[in-house]
Amino acid sequence: MSSLQEKLERAESAAHISSKRIGVTIALIGALIAFCAAMVTSEQNKLTRTMTEQTQANSDFTAASTKFRSVMNELGNLHIQSSPESTAAAPELRRFFRLSLDYRRERDVAKTWVDTYQPAIDAHFDAADGYENAQLFAEIALVVASLAILLSNRSAWVLSILIAVVCLGVLTWTFLKTRRSVSHAIGNIRQAENAYQQLRKAHLAENQDQDERTLEELDPGGKIRAEIERN
Repeated sequence: MSSLQEKLERAESAAHISSKRIGVTIALIGALIAFCAAMVTSEQNKLTRTMTEQTQANSDFTAASTKFRSVMNELGNLHIQSSPESTAAAPELRRFFRLSLDYRRERDVAKTWVDTYQPAIDAHFDAADGYENAQLFAEIALVVASLAILLSNRSAWVLSILIAVVCLGVLTWTFLKTRRSVSHAIGNIRQAENAYQQLRKAHLAENQDQDERTLEELDPGGKIRAEIERN
């Protein structure tokens, strides 16, 4: 009788310990689910921010394309309105050619800048998808662990731990892959952005000097401009 009671007490103690371990497992899996959800939200926010920056870069590309097309239209009008001899001798022709070359290069550099955002966008999108998959594994592990504690089934508990390990594997792989891809993409983005900004500054300075020379040729000494400012 005493031996049977001891066996029952040991069995009850083992069941209590097992339930406690499963409870701890469930708590850890719950924290894992919360972490996965936070990572999904973070990647979605980064995706939105990257797409917004791409839209801003695309507006610069559109502006450069519009300026280039305007200059080409002016060149076309100049060709139509003038004879070949007068067109070749027209002083504004060189100016339009210079602007067309500047704006075409500006357009091409801006397009390169816009395109560099796509790898970062793809990386954030894939990362959000990867973290969602990890969250799904964690949720399945939580369900299995809950069944384990309800049925006092050790095999189900072990299975829930294995599924949680798979979740951690997906999390780790997604994090490392995303960090590598995004880091490379951001480097290309900043390089393309700097190239565009430097080109814009150079064109602005050059065009400003040309504008000043044109105004001086049309208004030597600035008498007309001074009179307009006084009025």
